[in-house]
Amino acid sequence: MWYLVGLGNPGEKYTSTRHNVGWMVLDRVREQSGFSSLHDSREYSGQVSNGLVASQDVTMLYPATYMNNSGAAVKKLVGAGVAAQLIIVHDDIDLPFGEIKVVVGRGAGGNNGVASIIDTLKTNEFVRVRVGIAPRSIFSGEVKRPKGGGPLERFVLKPFSGGEVKKLPEAIERAAAAVATIVKDGPTAAMNTFN
Repeated sequence: MWYLVGLGNPGEKYTSTRHNVGWMVLDRVREQSGFSSLHDSREYSGQVSNGLVASQDVTMLYPATYMNNSGAAVKKLVGAGVAAQLIIVHDDIDLPFGEIKVVVGRGAGGNNGVASIIDTLKTNEFVRVRVGIAPRSIFSGEVKRPKGGGPLERFVLKPFSGGEVKKLPEAIERAAAAVATIVKDGPTAAMNTFN
């Protein structure tokens, strides 16, 4: 059994924001693999769906606890000792828009949702699919990370730009493919393919 969690915020106003790209990736996995319809679950504090990815059982969760309290929902889903079977898909402000990275056992990297999960589960030994949302400088090509505090929080809660919207499906497709590779062949194979 694999547990697949997309980080994001519930509510219509957050649907198309950068912070909800984890939910967008889960939507794509559900479309590709014929998962059950989403249903609200008080037990898991979010919306849940079940299905198969690469012939493996997967339970998918969209936490309704808001990004900064994601750990509360994840802890209800993932029992003790099975964090290695947990895949978290989330936005990453330190990666250029559209870039995908698969990691295991790393720190939160400034993502409050990931920090909440690490703090609640008391481990970082789970798989993460990081989806880049940071703009690049048109002059240097370097990541232009908004400064911390207000500007950063406002940035992640904004919708993607028009140009990004055109390229977003490709990034979502790659992230969904990374999830399938993790489930089928393991995290190391996914790192070798997508990083």
